[in-house]
Amino acid sequence: MADADNKIGMRGPAAPIDYAALSLAGVFQAATLVHRIASGDAVDQAQQQTLLATVPTHHASELAEVFPEPGDYQLGAQVAIEALSGKASAPEILRYALQLVDLAKLLRGVPQIVAKLGRLLDELNRAPADSSDLAKIYQQTISTLGKRIQVTGNPQILQREESADTIRALLLAGVRMAWLWHQLGGRRWLLVLRRQPLLLALQPIAQPARAE
Repeated sequence: MADADNKIGMRGPAAPIDYAALSLAGVFQAATLVHRIASGDAVDQAQQQTLLATVPTHHASELAEVFPEPGDYQLGAQVAIEALSGKASAPEILRYALQLVDLAKLLRGVPQIVAKLGRLLDELNRAPADSSDLAKIYQQTISTLGKRIQVTGNPQILQREESADTIRALLLAGVRMAWLWHQLGGRRWLLVLRRQPLLLALQPIAQPARAE
């Protein structure tokens, strides 16, 4: 899952993108969508596909390939700001986000699973990746690490194969974002002890795009 350096400049007058903040927003966006699906709430398909599309980007030569549209992470940034400010609307979202960070750390310590994950992603023959395919990869790799995320919600929804596959695919995307966040300097303790810098970095992503 090698990736390029942080803060690659955009063309034109826009400021350099803080890819570490984008990765953290991605973690919280995955956690938010998992919570919404499990609860039976509506999910924006564009926000979902944005995340799933990042999973097969493990050979990206630059971070702009992973984040072609930074504005697509506005939801994740907004939710991250709420959670880090102690105003989370749903405690499950923060719990999922922290567990995704923990899973990425656990994954880094098992190189054989990292290698298997890369191999399975290389074997994907559909673009964009299908939720069911990513769900199977999650089960064959992340689920074998011995530390699973217990998703809570509406039992009838969680028992549906389509919902379960989508949740697993989003969790895989969340681990991908957490892995990248660590590569760019992110650490779990920063979420507790260095919240203010994180909030400042997330603000530009959370702001609605302005009309030209």
